[in-house]
Amino acid sequence: MISKMVKRHVIKLLFHAALLTAALIIYFTCRDLLNFTSLFSLGFSSVFLWIVWATLVVNMLFRIFPNKHIAVGARKHYKCSYRTAQSLNHSKNAPCTKPQLHRGAALCAIGWFVISAGLLITMRLTGILSPATILILMLIYSVTDLCFILFFCPFQTLFMHNQCCVTCRIYNWDYFMMCAPLILFPNFFSASLVVLSSLVVVIWELAMRKNPQYFLSEKNDNLNCASCEDKLCYFRKEGKR
Repeated sequence: MISKMVKRHVIKLLFHAALLTAALIIYFTCRDLLNFTSLFSLGFSSVFLWIVWATLVVNMLFRIFPNKHIAVGARKHYKCSYRTAQSLNHSKNAPCTKPQLHRGAALCAIGWFVISAGLLITMRLTGILSPATILILMLIYSVTDLCFILFFCPFQTLFMHNQCCVTCRIYNWDYFMMCAPLILFPNFFSASLVVLSSLVVVIWELAMRKNPQYFLSEKNDNLNCASCEDKLCYFRKEGKR
């Protein structure tokens, strides 16, 4: 049976895919409407940009203020999502030490940087780098992120080696990874999203350093399959420990 959280993520994926599709249509018909550096001068024509901005801001605020409408993997750094483990988890795949977690996170950061830098350099060399194409890149990242959660995550497979998204060390890095390229064209739209996404990461990392046990399935029973209600592994048939 599909859980409510999986359904929410599927709906979210479809919505972000719709935003990406709309952005591509606008780009090939009237790309000036995607120029977020002219946000306040576009008037009513900027409605699409405001929808994108509001979508990201609301989602990031949900990450900052703990609530049960988001996956436990995104709120495990808060005390309210921690439950002291009653028994040890002996999964060979789950990272069980801070060095392992940090090493995987560092490799993911390097991988993201190399991919993003390569894309941006290619866009610059081909002459298509603009606020419009950066916005589309961000939306591509947002769709890709949800696909990673629901279907297959190369960061998990290649670098993190965590059992599922619930235990992901970099779960709340996603919005920063999406929004960071926007800063190439600084204005209210880009700066506000980058600052807010950075705040999400800062809160996450401070919690990681202060309470690393919150991130470990061996320490936090809420991260174990037996306690998991999200079942985000539904399409991947994972989650058994």
